[in-house]
Amino acid sequence: MKIIACLFFVLSVGACLMAQAGDTPADRENKPQLQKLSAIPGERTTVIWQPDTLFFGEVYEGAILLDSFQVTNTGTNPYMIKSVKTSCDCTVLRFPTYSIMPGETAAIRVEFDSAGKAGHAQPGIVVYDNSQPNSRNILYIDGNVMPRKKPRNSLEGN
Repeated sequence: MKIIACLFFVLSVGACLMAQAGDTPADRENKPQLQKLSAIPGERTTVIWQPDTLFFGEVYEGAILLDSFQVTNTGTNPYMIKSVKTSCDCTVLRFPTYSIMPGETAAIRVEFDSAGKAGHAQPGIVVYDNSQPNSRNILYIDGNVMPRKKPRNSLEGN
């Protein structure tokens, strides 16, 4: 008997909470439609990157390379870069903080410091934005960093 009374109490409290929340059968039928509407992404657009990989060939360790990527908004909505992440601390970026309107082109400046990076280097740059289909673009810097030879010390007898 106590179990039935407890079950009745729990069900009545649940019904009261649902009534206060305005959760009627009509609301339950419309909820999937409301969730679909809220899942529609904001203004998305398409872009083209020129180039998507910067090849710097061979440089000596310690060289600082400056270059840029060009992004063109080929869509119908403004393009906005939300944030940029790099795969190593050797890359510094400067990117527009304003919206790039349809048909406009902007530059993303890159500075690569090759100090301590002897060998093949291919740091990645992830641009988080409002582009289709993934809301991100991945760019690369690619090349070989030649180790700098230490000068011979004539006083050591080598």
